[in-house]
Amino acid sequence: MELLRNPKCYTDVCIDGTWYHYDHCGSKVYSLSGGAGPELDLSREPATENELIDLIQSAIN
Repeated sequence: MELLRNPKCYTDVCIDGTWYHYDHCGSKVYSLSGGAGPELDLSREPATENELIDLIQSAIN
């Protein structure tokens, strides 16, 4: 799915039981783990949800 180029939009995805929050038009992702979630820096801004998932997996591995 294509991600909208709108900073008011966001996407939440679950990877291996952990939810991640991505605000569109940026390169930061936040782990949703009870308010103490770490911030991840993606290597680039994703264009699709699949690309977002790949970039998150790269950042956490």
